[in-house]
Amino acid sequence: MSDAEAVRSVIARLLAHADEPETQRIQELARQAGYLWRCGNPACPAYNYRGQRYCEGCGWGSKGKPVGDLHPCMYTERRWAALRRALLRHYGPDAPMPDAVVFDYWGGPGWRGAEVTEMYGGRTEEVTGGFRDRDRFADIAAALDSLTRWSKPGYGEHIRVVLAS
Repeated sequence: MSDAEAVRSVIARLLAHADEPETQRIQELARQAGYLWRCGNPACPAYNYRGQRYCEGCGWGSKGKPVGDLHPCMYTERRWAALRRALLRHYGPDAPMPDAVVFDYWGGPGWRGAEVTEMYGGRTEEVTGGFRDRDRFADIAAALDSLTRWSKPGYGEHIRVVLAS
């Protein structure tokens, strides 16, 4: 068990046996110790574990701001717009539209090989297999390959495309 898993387990066990005032005190002490961070959204009371990029309560970023685009390179605006258009067409009117789509690169065929997560407010869903299949996701795969040709991703790199208006 990693240190992060141990901390989560201890905090979860403490919270499971606490009443409301104790819960608030445990969360505040864990925040002061650096194990939790409080969402910066004034309408969201959620506490989140260290290392989480997004609030589990509302989906805002760990810096206390609504999520926005996170580009892999400042010179990719046209390629980025192509990826956004392809994603918007993919979700279209027949599928639930996520607020954002997140790509985490851990190796593979460029950005097309990234792990993909859809963000719906504070809820996330992993896209099994990502957008690797060129036949099934032709427009998205082409846009991701174009980004890769322009700016090869580094291990652990993270991009985010916001689709909600």
